[in-house]
Amino acid sequence: MKKWWWLLGLFFTLKAWSQNTIGLPRIINYTKTDFRGGAQTWDIRQDSAGRIYFANNEGLLTFDGTFWKDYALPNKTILRSLALEENRIYVGGQGELGYFSPGKKGQLAYHSLLAELPADQRTFADIWDIEILGSAVFFRALDRIIEWQNGKARVFKAQSEWVWLKKMGNRLFAQDVVHGLFEWQEDQWHPVKGNQQVQLKPINGMLQAGADSILMLTVREGGYWLVRDSIHTATAFPKSFFPSDVNAVSALNQREFMVGTNSSGVFVLDYKGRIIQQLGRKEGLQNNNILCALIDRDGNLWTGLNNGISFIAYNAAVKYIHPNVENELSGFGARILDGRLYLGSSDGAYVVKLDSSMQDLSFSRGEFRLISGSSGQVWRLDEVNQQVLMAHNSGTYRLTAQQAEKIAPEPAWIFQPLSPVLPSSEILVGNYTGLKRLTYKDGQFKNEGNLSGLYESLRFLTIDNDGTIWASHPYRGIYKIELSGDRARYDTRLYTAKDGLPSDLGNHVFRVQNRVVFATEKGVYEFDATSGRFVKSAFLGNVLGEMEIRYLKDDIQGNIWFVSGKRMGVLLKEEGRMEPVYFPELTGQVLSGFEQVYPYDPRNVFIASEKGLVHLNLEKYQANRVPVTVQLGQVRAIGNRDSILYGGFGNWASPKLNSHFSAFRFEFSAPYYGLSNTIEYSYKLEGFDTNWSEWSVRTEKDYTNLTSGSYVFTVKARTNLGRESEPVAYRFTVLPPWYKSMYAYLLYTGLFVLLVMAVVRWQRNKLRQQQLKFEEQQRQLEILHQLEMEQNEKAIIQLQKEKLENEVKYKNKELADAALHLVERTDALARVKEELQKLYKSSEQDASLKKALQLVNDIERNNDNWDRFAVRFDEINNDFLKKIKGLYPQLTGTDLKLCAYLQLNMSSKEIAQLMNISLRGVEISRYRLRKKLQLPTEKSFVEFFAELPG
Repeated sequence: MKKWWWLLGLFFTLKAWSQNTIGLPRIINYTKTDFRGGAQTWDIRQDSAGRIYFANNEGLLTFDGTFWKDYALPNKTILRSLALEENRIYVGGQGELGYFSPGKKGQLAYHSLLAELPADQRTFADIWDIEILGSAVFFRALDRIIEWQNGKARVFKAQSEWVWLKKMGNRLFAQDVVHGLFEWQEDQWHPVKGNQQVQLKPINGMLQAGADSILMLTVREGGYWLVRDSIHTATAFPKSFFPSDVNAVSALNQREFMVGTNSSGVFVLDYKGRIIQQLGRKEGLQNNNILCALIDRDGNLWTGLNNGISFIAYNAAVKYIHPNVENELSGFGARILDGRLYLGSSDGAYVVKLDSSMQDLSFSRGEFRLISGSSGQVWRLDEVNQQVLMAHNSGTYRLTAQQAEKIAPEPAWIFQPLSPVLPSSEILVGNYTGLKRLTYKDGQFKNEGNLSGLYESLRFLTIDNDGTIWASHPYRGIYKIELSGDRARYDTRLYTAKDGLPSDLGNHVFRVQNRVVFATEKGVYEFDATSGRFVKSAFLGNVLGEMEIRYLKDDIQGNIWFVSGKRMGVLLKEEGRMEPVYFPELTGQVLSGFEQVYPYDPRNVFIASEKGLVHLNLEKYQANRVPVTVQLGQVRAIGNRDSILYGGFGNWASPKLNSHFSAFRFEFSAPYYGLSNTIEYSYKLEGFDTNWSEWSVRTEKDYTNLTSGSYVFTVKARTNLGRESEPVAYRFTVLPPWYKSMYAYLLYTGLFVLLVMAVVRWQRNKLRQQQLKFEEQQRQLEILHQLEMEQNEKAIIQLQKEKLENEVKYKNKELADAALHLVERTDALARVKEELQKLYKSSEQDASLKKALQLVNDIERNNDNWDRFAVRFDEINNDFLKKIKGLYPQLTGTDLKLCAYLQLNMSSKEIAQLMNISLRGVEISRYRLRKKLQLPTEKSFVEFFAELPG
């Protein structure tokens, strides 16, 4: 009998392991490429600011939601463990222990504690755990536990091996694999009562389950309770409860916890051993080997894997429903009926039973089952008369949990009851070729066939309060439809842009809060029956503006869901007004062209998606009041050489920078993991910007060409729900260049004073110089005047001289003429004498002729002519002959004559005639005269005579 009970228990356990929740959290996988580290991560911690730290094969990794940073240990060893204290990050690795702390510029720097250990304790293997209790830090290696407190170390050797170290509240526990569990009390390790139960059963997880109770999970031997100071078996977690070794345990909340295994992924359980959720490679993890885990301050789960890091948004309001995990299907809609969820997909309709005890239905455990006869493309699911109708590519169907019953063979798009009172006896069906009519009676739908009328695909269909039927075609316009009395045919009228619509394209008709509205490319419109035209909706036009609207759906709370482009949002009804809220995490995930939202209740909103269904817990989404904080990451100054001003850790100073830094980069983030795309930032640089920037998802900002001055960079963050963080400010100063510094200005002032003094002195000197110059000019003018007077006198003298010279020349000319006249007379006398001589000889010496010859001879010998000439010559030439006779008394009368003739510039021929000698005689006379005057041959007589003293 016991065997059967054991087999039955095993069956239900296996069934529980095989089933999962229908809604799965979003999983973000980070690979080595993302965080630039090693494959394995051994420990994860979070600080008070929200930043996450990872002990990785290649050192310490940090993540703030946007930026990853890595810090290697000095010996590049594997980092195994972490513990956080304000301004310190204690780390342990292979043969190394110490801590990181921020320096002056906010950059983490490593400080080893090896040198502080006793010399014989500095060699060990790995530090697997670190815990902080009060002012003491405990490091666990397999062979020892090291207590570090107040700069001193104490070592506690293991009796066999220390395999576990964990702080629970104010208590610290350690496990020796052979001797069991110990607790730190009174500065010593003391065995816990009943610790023999966990001997040789390594513990790998502890959970606080009440004020006095701790649940301990071993690697392979199940669970145990530590109640006060004694250990008991946890019957809800027997041996081999988990399908593989337990590697990590962490509490999710007061009711649930997670277990990470070495080959089966993550399990979420309650303290009664009931499995709530299982997450592994099939659900999106990178692999199933979980080495460590952390529940962050938002209640979400971080896992360090054998190869990578995964973030599981366990506490997020958004979940994902995949009806077939083996084949990724698009979800085209959902309906809940009789405790079951019906899901239409791109390959049939699926159904799963829901857990009515779960307010959030995504936590219902079960497996989707393909409904028989529904294979193929499902376009839509509608609940009509408390039954589920399926619009399918191959026909019109009624769905039950077991099968799809075909109502009509023609494909369908949409179902529209003709009566607002249910059950409706008539249902219009929009299909590929127009309209079809169904009737309903006694719980059965009957196909009444297609109605004659417009041959057009009608996918959007609704009825207004007056019973008027409206249909839309995205590429035609809006149709107004009137049914005939026998319901066999219908007439249509097409409305287009000429009737007030912004365009013929992109128009969709919906019924929202008992009003028919038309979603267009320019906002929401309504039909004005009075004018027969479409006008901007006074109901929604002001709220949604002129944005493109593709889908509208209201819920029973009065909220209106809408899709604009690829964005989805909801108009929340709050205090009589509509406030739009967007869901950035769903951007691009809504099924484009076939948008559908099924708001079952505030905790369960199902959204058609390209990958199954999206489940949104709107109530939880709105209640998520986690404080939004913004962190300043790295601040970098860019110049000839970049400089990190702030590394992102600890407090920062207000640096003063040289003027060659004119460009700066600021990094910032909000540790809002899993929802980072819902965070927007606004920033301002005081001293440069006049206003805050527009809100954007950018997490860094560059400024260039900053001039000298004081600046304050301020950044703030806000969520898509409108909650803003407190701004964070970073102050810095760009010093002016040396030529703009205070000292430079003092120098400039001194130089200016000196310059002024120099200018004044220069002006004085210039004035003095001008005065001197004026005096000099006056003196020069006087001199010039004197010179002019002298020049005038000289000119007069010169003129007189020239006059005298001209007179001399004239008189000399007269003398020359007289001399020539004498020459002519002499020549005449010579010819007369010659003729008389000829006559005397021919007349036989006639006495009268002889007397005449004597007379002629007397005339020739007469010197009176010369004397008169000499007197006249000296008068004209300033006593020339007297001067030269006085200077050279040895000169004869003939010499004086020759001098006079030479002074008159006569030729040798003329001189020969005057002196009655031959030319040869003249030359001889000139030669004799030159010797007497001691005149060199190279000097002429005229030059010599001109040089004679006055």
